[in-house]
Amino acid sequence: MTDRPFKFDEIGYWSELKLEIVEKYGSAYTKAFVNFPDLKKYYIDGFSGAGMHVSKTTGASIEGSPARALKITPPFDGFCFIDLNSDKTDYLKGVCGGRPDVDIHTGDSNAYLTTRVLPAIQYEKYTRALCLLDPYALDLDWQVILQAGQSQAVDLLLNFPVMDMNRNAIWRDPEKVPKVGIERMNRFWGDESWRAAAYGEAQQRSLFGPEIVKQGNEEIVAAFRDRLKKVAGFGYVADPLPMRNSKNAIVYYLFLASPKAVAEKIIRDIFRKYG
Repeated sequence: MTDRPFKFDEIGYWSELKLEIVEKYGSAYTKAFVNFPDLKKYYIDGFSGAGMHVSKTTGASIEGSPARALKITPPFDGFCFIDLNSDKTDYLKGVCGGRPDVDIHTGDSNAYLTTRVLPAIQYEKYTRALCLLDPYALDLDWQVILQAGQSQAVDLLLNFPVMDMNRNAIWRDPEKVPKVGIERMNRFWGDESWRAAAYGEAQQRSLFGPEIVKQGNEEIVAAFRDRLKKVAGFGYVADPLPMRNSKNAIVYYLFLASPKAVAEKIIRDIFRKYG
């Protein structure tokens, strides 16, 4: 394994739980294909990191999603790990030990997924994938989600970063949101329909006329869940699990979207244990 030229990312307890959930679902996913030897199943991680983290709670080393995916049995037929940080991908190459079934790419995951990876995952091609999209912030392009949904061959585990959305785009006064925040939100959501979800038709009267009222997280999340089904084309989208930090504030929601009904049942059972 290569020497580590950087500090591992420190993760909170909620992220440790997320990794456990991803691992449990990954195990259930590969088991579901044991009777379908002609299907090739892949694990895709669009924001993979180095494959190792440090717990903020205990200071202990915590295996990341790539390291966990590599150990799942029955195994996946191939893996794709992507990250912008070359130090992290270099370290991850050491974790993977030169395995021929692993593709590690340094660069923008949005471009690589839409042009190289997802086109190969299609229902008609007898290829399937479990894809984890856990962006560091509003760094995900809706086109990735759309392409995954339209393939009818991808199960998507998605971090919906509602805290970052509230910090950068969904403000109480929409007129004060900086242009860059709006652009990032448009990119993640796919268009400007997030405004209707964030502010809706709700208005309250004041001495100065109608005032726009910001909706709560629940309304925004519900609108995005609906979008995953009606626009991206995922047949089944489970109610997402809110992931809370040490102050009990919701950092993000963890979504599972799939073309198969059984996927929704499996993730509901897993979420129930962590709810």
